[in-house]
Amino acid sequence: MWKVELRPEIKRELKKPELFADGLANVYTGLTIAMAGVVFMCILVFVRPDDSLKPTWVILIGLGVIAWGEWQKFRAK
Repeated sequence: MWKVELRPEIKRELKKPELFADGLANVYTGLTIAMAGVVFMCILVFVRPDDSLKPTWVILIGLGVIAWGEWQKFRAK
């Protein structure tokens, strides 16, 4: 979803710069997914308060994608 391009001085410091860029893109994608879940929750609080916790799984999926991206960044250093 996101395309990340690293600066040359950052690329020189990393063992696997492509993996680091992919991990950073996954972190941004996960943040987008998690924030979409938060927006859904906020909308449901006003429209249907009883169902406001239903999008929790969207937030958990986003956090999972963030964790995967952070793992990729850790492996690339």
